[in-house]
Amino acid sequence: MRILYDHQVFSLQNAGGASRYYYELMRSFAGQPEVHTDLWLGINDTVFPFRQLSGARIVSWKGFLKPGSSRYIANEVLGNVLAPFCGEVDVYHPTLYRCMPLVRARRIVVTHHDCVHERFPDLFPKARQIIRAKRRLFSDADAIICVSESSRRDLLQFYDVDAAKTRVIHHGLHRLTGSAAAAVELRALAPEPYLLFVGSRAPYKNFNNLLRAFRSSGLYQSMLLLAAGGGRWTPEERALAEKLAITGRMVVLPQLTDTLLAEAYAAATLFVYPSWCEGFGFPPLEAMAAGCPVLVSNTSSLPEVCQDAPFYFDPQFDSQDQSSLERTLLEATTDEPARRRAREKGVRVAAQYSWQTCARQTLALYRECQ
Repeated sequence: MRILYDHQVFSLQNAGGASRYYYELMRSFAGQPEVHTDLWLGINDTVFPFRQLSGARIVSWKGFLKPGSSRYIANEVLGNVLAPFCGEVDVYHPTLYRCMPLVRARRIVVTHHDCVHERFPDLFPKARQIIRAKRRLFSDADAIICVSESSRRDLLQFYDVDAAKTRVIHHGLHRLTGSAAAAVELRALAPEPYLLFVGSRAPYKNFNNLLRAFRSSGLYQSMLLLAAGGGRWTPEERALAEKLAITGRMVVLPQLTDTLLAEAYAAATLFVYPSWCEGFGFPPLEAMAAGCPVLVSNTSSLPEVCQDAPFYFDPQFDSQDQSSLERTLLEATTDEPARRRAREKGVRVAAQYSWQTCARQTLALYRECQ
């Protein structure tokens, strides 16, 4: 079986959950003699070691273009120039919202992650364009992988898709490993107890309400709030922090290594993920695997994926009144028996997710489509 993955998601990021998804699939397929994977990275600087995978043909060059639209356009042109010379593949699995037009494939399998553009179109300037592309993609697909039952429900709500060609396949979980040196670095960056937030701070992630609850709960007096991996402060975030008089209680790490992230999870008093919408949600599982108690919103896929391990709050209620998040923050930081139960349950829940299981189920779907 010959499987093709394209450049799309890798043109827009050098690291991230979506990139890891395709890397872990290919890593799990490596060494299987009947499976051959092609990856058209093009101009790229991905952090994932694709070239070390056996049974994979990688087309890539070290790049002079940063992640974004310029790199995407360049790789789209290069990929379509290459496509006519590469023959027909058994399965083409595009990595984002569209199929490359010159690829020849017997079957197309796509992955549906979430419906944030559909639920919150006003937050994304290109929402209509993306929705149109997804509509065409889902129409062309022979099978659609949904990363949770929640994402499948959203797909069927927003698109005219035959439910019979959908399949729920949960992501796996990459276990992060810390180090003594990273622990020392972390203590220098955050020398006091802290709440932890990880990842993008896009509006639907509800980070600003976390800032307000951090202030109104009074936790800012005894704790820091550490925001990791989501880039630098935006002017709006900085203005809100100044208005709330909590600027000095904030620590922002725009980028960090997996080793430092592992230590950040392990040392946090509480991991907080107040997102309005998630198709799956890697950070809460990463935190639970590290033995950190977790507080998440009770929406979309989070109850499905995190099960009974976290502290939950209602973000819809909090859009008008902070008491739900504020109350749950206080409970999750002060009720030690509840925190111990959350840690124990979290480790058990996180252990249920493996990339080997995800890859085995994905490969079975590829074979069904042949």
